[in-house]
Amino acid sequence: MKYIIITILSLFTITIYSQNSTEKIITIEPYLSFQNYEHYKRLTLKSPDSEIEYLDDFDFRWGYKYKIYVKETTLKEWLSDGSRYSYLIKNVISKKKVADTVHFKLTLDSKRYYYEVDSGEQEMNRTFNQVNDSTFLYFGKVEIEVPSTYKETFNSIIEGKTTKVGTFIFVDDKRIRLIRL
Repeated sequence: MKYIIITILSLFTITIYSQNSTEKIITIEPYLSFQNYEHYKRLTLKSPDSEIEYLDDFDFRWGYKYKIYVKETTLKEWLSDGSRYSYLIKNVISKKKVADTVHFKLTLDSKRYYYEVDSGEQEMNRTFNQVNDSTFLYFGKVEIEVPSTYKETFNSIIEGKTTKVGTFIFVDDKRIRLIRL
């Protein structure tokens, strides 16, 4: 009887702590999402049917909606940021260009970290890098075109005086245009 109880407890423990994996098809939206991560802010994948935030070996392009076949593994323990799953890409099923007139929202914030950084870390804290007088690289992931009508408000975002949610359209697979603040 003692051995049966030990065997049952062992199997129960293995079941509780084992990782479960399933393969499924998920959708990836044509834009990234702003996320307040555990220690800093970042841009992540957005999906209506999974909790995916990042995917190794996936070549995301702005303005394209994807259907991808992935292996979703339930983690033994949740990560400190709340992630419960890891993802492995198996195959891109479809990659469809959305209309350039599709609107989406994105939070604009000039600071990567929640806390004040010392002068030696200021460069790492910046989320915007100026490309030209009306275009800025955001988080190193997308160029944002800023019309002159929004220049003053956008400058206050870059200077860290405010954070705003903007509405955008797609220009190409690496650039978006601000159409409303």
